[in-house]
Amino acid sequence: MFTSGPPGPPVGTARLVSAHARVFAETSPTALDPALRPFLADLVRPYGNTLREDLLTEGVGHSFGEMAEAMLPAAVGPDEPVDLLVLAFAMHDLRLGRATACYLSDQCPGTPMAFAVCDQGSGAAFTALRLTESYLGSGACERALVVVVEQSALHYELGEPAPIPDRHTGVVLRLEGNGNPLRVGQHTGVDAQRVARLLREDVDRLGRQATVIASSRLAEAAPGVADVIADAGQPYTGIWWELAEGGHDGLVVLADYEPSLGLLCAATVDLSTVDHSAVDSTAVAVA
Repeated sequence: MFTSGPPGPPVGTARLVSAHARVFAETSPTALDPALRPFLADLVRPYGNTLREDLLTEGVGHSFGEMAEAMLPAAVGPDEPVDLLVLAFAMHDLRLGRATACYLSDQCPGTPMAFAVCDQGSGAAFTALRLTESYLGSGACERALVVVVEQSALHYELGEPAPIPDRHTGVVLRLEGNGNPLRVGQHTGVDAQRVARLLREDVDRLGRQATVIASSRLAEAAPGVADVIADAGQPYTGIWWELAEGGHDGLVVLADYEPSLGLLCAATVDLSTVDHSAVDSTAVAVA
């Protein structure tokens, strides 16, 4: 069992070493687990949501654990122990009842301290990076992985509209004390009318030309600010996919807006020395 407190005072910065992305084209066997229907029925009953019997019968969806485990070898080698692993997601995992971050710790070199960040929509990945930045910057760890995942099957009707991915996607960000400096900022309590102004101010404050990669939802709220707009079908991994795809040199700002929480997030990284040969953005099928 791990026990941990807040990171110590900062002594350095978190730096991006590599980014790896994959689309998982097939369905996980977990989607046909007979325990899924009663588990979900109990989950939604207090809220009056209706189960999607068509999806349950078809057996669609993917497990975050299976997706992330398949990507770990591309991110770190067996002789590269990891000190911290943070799993970030918005929609819940297909495999319910398992602490997936802890499971991934057992599959990862170094059996790192691991935890998950959720219930923040598209802001989860940024919060995960901020926490990782704190641990790496304090010297509490030397190597960390941030795993951002989404899967496309929601087996019940939504109570109110929310973005649903159209594919199963994972992105793994590797961070260490050496690499490309990373900075993360978050504004809270931001209504839609203030988004464009705050984002422009954040970009102008950098004092140099930057490429802005934004989610489609942020691009709608702040027209004209984004240089690259991520695929709307990847509402939670799209901007990180664009980062892993490469082709963006110099200073890059990755930004997203979660209107349900009034959360405006931006991560800035200098990609001048990123090893793009390490990027993996392959469509794969996982049995």
